[in-house]
Amino acid sequence: MKKVSFDFDDTLTLKNVQDYAKDLIKKGIEVHVVTSRYEDPKQYTFECNHDDLFTIIKEIGIDKKNVHFTNFTFKHKFFKNNTDFIWHLDDNYQEKYAMGSSGCKTICVLHKDGDYFENKCDELLNIN
Repeated sequence: MKKVSFDFDDTLTLKNVQDYAKDLIKKGIEVHVVTSRYEDPKQYTFECNHDDLFTIIKEIGIDKKNVHFTNFTFKHKFFKNNTDFIWHLDDNYQEKYAMGSSGCKTICVLHKDGDYFENKCDELLNIN
């Protein structure tokens, strides 16, 4: 099964990105979330929980076991140990640069590039 990943904040929180994730799930693509957030909300210096994240993934149809927290480390470290992801969709240019320069096999696609990110992602998945 093909696997892809979405950042959460400022990516999967967007309606058009949520709709795209739903479409991928319908096509049989395994969808994950890889977020920079702390796994333990008590790590924050302000009141925080992950209710927003879990509400959205439930609505999309993403299993909780497919949510991965990097605890504010660069995501390429996660993908170096999980090489079966085709791409990761993010909004952060630093993440894209870090993934590209780290030798990571997973391709980071930015949804803010002005390109139609869906076309680029579909092309990498070889789907229409």
